[in-house]
Amino acid sequence: MNLRNWEPLIQQFIDESIVVLTEAGKQRVLTAWRAKLEKEPTSLKSFQIDEIVREVRKRLGAAA
Repeated sequence: MNLRNWEPLIQQFIDESIVVLTEAGKQRVLTAWRAKLEKEPTSLKSFQIDEIVREVRKRLGAAA
């Protein structure tokens, strides 16, 4: 999976996560995004969603 194709989505995911201050809040954002990505129009598979989530977490960790 080429994450470059998902760059706008990853950046939006990061932007929403940065605004939330608590870990519980970040987990809610993560859960909401997982649900969005499973539905149309993306209909991503679990392993694809996991790859995007790993990238987001990596970038959030680097930003901290």
